[in-house]
Amino acid sequence: MLNIRTIYEGTGAPSSPCLTKILREAYDGELCFSDLPGRPLIVGNFVQTLDGIVSLRIPGKSGGADISGRNEEDAFIMGLLRAYADAVMFGEDTFRNAPGHAWTAGFVCPTFDKEFEAFRKHIGKDSLHPVNVVVSGRGHADLDQPLFRHKEIRSLVLTTEQGAARLHERYGTSLPATIHILPGDTVLNPSDMAALLHADYGVKLLLHEGGPTLFSSFLRQALVDELFLTMAPQIVGRGRTGERPAFSGPLGLAPEQAMWSTLLSVKRAAKSGHLFLRYRL
Repeated sequence: MLNIRTIYEGTGAPSSPCLTKILREAYDGELCFSDLPGRPLIVGNFVQTLDGIVSLRIPGKSGGADISGRNEEDAFIMGLLRAYADAVMFGEDTFRNAPGHAWTAGFVCPTFDKEFEAFRKHIGKDSLHPVNVVVSGRGHADLDQPLFRHKEIRSLVLTTEQGAARLHERYGTSLPATIHILPGDTVLNPSDMAALLHADYGVKLLLHEGGPTLFSSFLRQALVDELFLTMAPQIVGRGRTGERPAFSGPLGLAPEQAMWSTLLSVKRAAKSGHLFLRYRL
């Protein structure tokens, strides 16, 4: 049973309900987003340790569940954000480290699967699930993954000319996935990706689930509007060579360039000690 409790809620709370009654009670509060003109609202979601680690970088144990300790409340909030989103974006390394995963609300939180689907209909979404967007500039995405055979989930791969050539070399001319080629050598421009998703797929809310290298490129262009950050009460260290990343990846801003943010809400899992923070960047 979920046990989320609100500690702090900032000003500017919505005047009318957004969530359904069941989801509002589970979340212990309201959750609303506003559309932006010309591009998607981009929301990041990460879970990190007390010392700021978002991935253990251990084969088979590199995902967020190993950081959260498979916390039910964290899974619920991830599911709630996916239920809200028009698309979920993730990089090829994140995709590789989550074989068999589907970036849908019900996959990560099956207890609320039907409620999430009902909620999407309630807020006017035209599909049961958000578009799953794999960013693979190098063309190393595994197109044999079951995600690309799931009829109810619309998925696509964003890549470069070089990446597309590598995918065609591996899978032939008839690819088992929809791909979009964007300008770039091996790295795609976040603005190009956001513009494509907004114009071609009608994406108004883009949920960004990393990894850190991809997410840092969106931070660098000031394209991340909100950040949901779960603090898991464990300490794991950065590793001998600092190989375990923070959610900001290789970003290295000067003090005068630092991105300050506004705290919107603080919630906690009463039994486990996890904190759930929401910021506006």
